[in-house]
Amino acid sequence: MDARTGPATTLDALARAAIRIFRPLVRILLRHNVSYKTCADWLRWCYADVAYREFRLPDRKPTKSRVAVLTGLTRVDVNQLLATPAPDQVPQQEQYHRAALVLSGWAHDPEFRADGKPLPALPFEADGDAPSFSRLVARHSGGAPARAVLDELERNGAVKLGDAQFDDDRTVRLVRTRYISRADEADLQTCEIFGMACGDLIETIAHNWQPDRSDKRLQLVVYNRNIHPELVAEARERIETASRALAEQVDEWLYQYEQQSRELDGADQARPTRLGLGLYSILPPRTER
Repeated sequence: MDARTGPATTLDALARAAIRIFRPLVRILLRHNVSYKTCADWLRWCYADVAYREFRLPDRKPTKSRVAVLTGLTRVDVNQLLATPAPDQVPQQEQYHRAALVLSGWAHDPEFRADGKPLPALPFEADGDAPSFSRLVARHSGGAPARAVLDELERNGAVKLGDAQFDDDRTVRLVRTRYISRADEADLQTCEIFGMACGDLIETIAHNWQPDRSDKRLQLVVYNRNIHPELVAEARERIETASRALAEQVDEWLYQYEQQSRELDGADQARPTRLGLGLYSILPPRTER
């Protein structure tokens, strides 16, 4: 239901666009155990950095006060963010995931340690003030249910339930004190492609979405065709075959221009320009089909 009572505004349209962008992004982040607060930290840094670098007034130096006005961040936040290295330039460690907080509590909270080490196992529940997994979660998760945290830590391989032959089957045994998002080489390469493809597309749209620009970039989309499910496979095959042929032709052209560019390097040390073409299929996520 549309709750608006007046005419649509640019902010309304941007809200719709942002939600369409955020949904697949959040799907990917959650799949890789990135919490909201970690993503929010990255976004806050970008707000401060872009406002400071790109939104200065004509003939005026950028100021932190202007960044605060534009972004809604406090001046204290702006000072801290502009002095912080870019998130993609320093090693990242998830700090806010509630399951990760529980593991950190198990590793460092004196109540759940003995002989200088974390207790190797905890009962799921215990009487009184005795150490238990439920008590650990209540203290360190920020309000998450113990069962939900246990399910996630089991899935991550950080804990396991005791073998009923030797332990109470509700004993939670510690495997490791770090919450690890495993990444193989394919994951890392896909992350790079994800960042480049999405970033390049939005950069092109942002460039074109300026009325005073005369050097518009190619931006073509073919969509809004409603295809019967029985014909989708055939249509996809034709589209993807034609697109691969075009991609190969463009790659050959760009290779030739790259070779010519190397020959020009000796006479002109101009900084090269990254040039390419993006092609992708459009299909809704399974929940929308």
